[in-house]
Amino acid sequence: MKTLEKGVSLSLSVAALGIVYGDIGTSPLYAMREAIGGLPTNSTSVLGILSLIFWSLIAIISIKYLWLVFRADNNGEGGILSLLALLKGADGKKMAKSLFIIAIFGAGLMFGDGMLTPAISIVSAVEGLNVIVPQLSHYIIPLSCIILLGLFSVQHYGTGKIGFIFGPIILLWFITIGIIGFAKIIENPFVLKAINPFYAFDFIHTYGWKGYRLLGDIFLVVTGGEALYADLGHLGKKPIRVSWFLIALPALLLNYFGQGAYLLSEPTGISNPFYLMAPSWFLIPLLLIATLATVIASQAVITATFSITRQAVLLGLYPHLPIQQTSKEHPGQIYIPQINFFLGLGTLALILYFKSSSALAHAYGININLDMALTTIMIAVLAYTQWNWSLIKTIAVFSIFLSIDFMFLGANMQKFTTGGWLPVALAGLCAIVMYTWTVGMEYLRTNHFMKKEDITKILRLLHRLHLQTLSNSTAIFIADFYDKSGGGFLQFLKISRAMPEHVLIVNYQVKNIPYVNTVERFEVKKLDENIIELTLHYGFMDFISIPQALFVANELELLPFKLDVDKAIFLVEIPNIIASSEVSTLTFFWQEKLFSFFLRNYSANLNAEFYQLPLDRTITLGTYFKI
Repeated sequence: MKTLEKGVSLSLSVAALGIVYGDIGTSPLYAMREAIGGLPTNSTSVLGILSLIFWSLIAIISIKYLWLVFRADNNGEGGILSLLALLKGADGKKMAKSLFIIAIFGAGLMFGDGMLTPAISIVSAVEGLNVIVPQLSHYIIPLSCIILLGLFSVQHYGTGKIGFIFGPIILLWFITIGIIGFAKIIENPFVLKAINPFYAFDFIHTYGWKGYRLLGDIFLVVTGGEALYADLGHLGKKPIRVSWFLIALPALLLNYFGQGAYLLSEPTGISNPFYLMAPSWFLIPLLLIATLATVIASQAVITATFSITRQAVLLGLYPHLPIQQTSKEHPGQIYIPQINFFLGLGTLALILYFKSSSALAHAYGININLDMALTTIMIAVLAYTQWNWSLIKTIAVFSIFLSIDFMFLGANMQKFTTGGWLPVALAGLCAIVMYTWTVGMEYLRTNHFMKKEDITKILRLLHRLHLQTLSNSTAIFIADFYDKSGGGFLQFLKISRAMPEHVLIVNYQVKNIPYVNTVERFEVKKLDENIIELTLHYGFMDFISIPQALFVANELELLPFKLDVDKAIFLVEIPNIIASSEVSTLTFFWQEKLFSFFLRNYSANLNAEFYQLPLDRTITLGTYFKI
């Protein structure tokens, strides 16, 4: 059994390299170059920067994330929205608005990461052309755009067929950069002195304010750390930790220290120390490996963005978007066309606007840094409210990590006007959309769905009308969980004066857990002789398909009648709202207009796709409501 467990752990650890560590693993392409920041490449600056890199990786990744943050898993799932669900489900009370805003803003920052990581990673890899063939440097941006266009254009195929090679390629990448760095350390082992934290303090003391400002560039070595937490559910804690301490961390340190050793002997190599320290005969293979590694890193972040979007949709924070399953075996492999389009468009726009990895770095660091700080704050609340930590222990532990987060954030803020504003603005826009949608839906449910006539009154009315029964027919009504009337469909029956032989009212509820077992998914309630209410329970990581759920319900014989799903008619109620200038729960009139726009353009057109309903047998029924 131990041998089997070790074998499984080894395979999962290699897989973790491709899924989790692609982002942080490609940072050596640009991080050391940016960290020098125009300082003289002498022993004080090089040893100081290496010491700061070493202790940043230890403190932020090894201790904060792999030890502390990993404790905040929601039934094995991680990420800031998973954390929001965990906090929301603590005692059944409504989530404090401040934590809710922190979470949706953090989710917006992760969405920005889905654009920035592919842009900076691939551009930095292709910039190796500057070293190999300087005459081709003007092809860097076009070639980067072509690679990214290809990457986003194949997303709808999923990663199932090629995903198995991600881990081995990233493993090859780590071995390669580790060997190249080790060779330079052997030539100049003096750089190993940087492990002593004295050199980090000496660097700040020597360069003062300028040295502190460079912490924003040094932070680039830990970008990708938030992905460790977001991707927790894909592989679990142990494989991620094993692959970090056995492969990723040693390889990264070897390469960073190797770049430092190279710069001490060749100070002019600061233009691109990663490529320049490699043997000249290996530059072309290195460029190819680097490009493959950055494509995989980009793919991992794109997939994570799809996953975050699904969480937001199922938690009711974002309008319904059609979510396509790209693998029958792996539920985590999904594709969201609208998100893929905006990610691709945004990534290409970033490349064309910033034009180099150095310029992109100004927008990149502040994005991840701010997200890390917000995650730390939320986990501090979790530790105090759910882990039963004392106030003194909570303050003692989290003040250390928050101090580190805000120390780097202060250094990164200088980049706000030179590009850092962009991901912050994008996150703010995403947060506004999620806040508006959440508050708008809550208002709609409270003032529309919950105030409808009770379903028992409507059923009594239908009996008095003596509706014509349509034999051998089944109508499936998709209703909102909060709708007291079971949907506007019974009103539709009253108007049409015809009753199908079997009526099934289906609604769904998303719990604050990632997955719901099949046996716990179904809740059946008989409302009338031929009217059944079926409530489907899902987790925020589950894949919603109402036809699929109905097939399972048939197999389990949960319904009092045999349902022919392939012939049934599906009816979806679409509430249409009209924004008014009157005061409502929404803060501003423009928010009412925004909510109305999303409800009209997303719910009406995409609900059938979201529920995976057959389009040729789906009818939408519109109702109108003024806010």
